Amino acid sequence: MAGLLAGAGRATAQESGSAAGPTVPSDKVDHEEMRHLIREGLQMLQSGQPRQAIDTDFDKIIAAYEAAYKDGKVQVYSIANPAEALAYMAMAAKDGKHAVALDDTWAYALYFKGYALVEMSDLAGGEAVLQQAQALAPFNPQIMMERANIHKLRKEWPQAMELYQAAAAFVSGFARPGLEADMEAKANHGIAYIDSETGKLDEAEAIYKKCLEKNPQDGYAKNELQYIAGQRAKQARQAQ
Repeated sequence: MAGLLAGAGRATAQESGSAAGPTVPSDKVDHEEMRHLIREGLQMLQSGQPRQAIDTDFDKIIAAYEAAYKDGKVQVYSIANPAEALAYMAMAAKDGKHAVALDDTWAYALYFKGYALVEMSDLAGGEAVLQQAQALAPFNPQIMMERANIHKLRKEWPQAMELYQAAAAFVSGFARPGLEADMEAKANHGIAYIDSETGKLDEAEAIYKKCLEKNPQDGYAKNELQYIAGQRAKQARQAQ
């Protein structure tokens, strides 16, 4: 999870804030203050203070946005990529709903809170919060992967695989700009890990080799290929 945390930090700790697309008037929420809080909370997370990050920062952000949009008259999305705004507006129009797109602060406050809860071994709490984040950003692959990680920790392989595969499919169009390669690699790592754990060593090996073709410095893929080689050697000894 540490890699995902670092990636999300790069995505949300930028000064520019807003992504392109329809946005709600800024007087509903002090967006600059919200971005300050998320940067502060991220620093606490990185220094090993998940509870303080939730109480001092992430919950404040979540409460502010929930209070601002509690009337439910508009469908609110929280976007990390301009393409998300177009996709979500099209979804809303198809359903006959009025929708707006905020920057990614609200979704990532929930994302980081979910991550922090998992760090404190509250998998159920983390899962519930991440589902809220996904509702604000349905196509966000980073949130999908964090949800997948929870299922992986529980060894719920089908659920984890479904989310990793969905994340891999959405990376090219909906990852935060600049994080596409990192997100694609992590989604493929997750898929290959599950293949390996469920005895599909050939499939896992093929994915890790593709990861190394794209990034020869992919240490995770290198280590997992060594693990697969060890598993094959163990199987060969047992067959003798």
